[in-house]
Amino acid sequence: MSAAIRRAWGAVRWYVRGVTGESRYDAYVAHARAAHPDREPLSARDYWRRVYREQDANPGARCC
Repeated sequence: MSAAIRRAWGAVRWYVRGVTGESRYDAYVAHARAAHPDREPLSARDYWRRVYREQDANPGARCC
């Protein structure tokens, strides 16, 4: 695979991970490990449950 195709694929992958929120979980894990090395980070499933529970409790400026 050429370098240009690899770069393009990397850009597409980065974009999709940002849109789907997958990068948010990765950022959470990195933060949790750095700030709380004595605790195990939440699983992806538990992380998203917490995020959605907080969104439902505090909808803020969402339209729906």
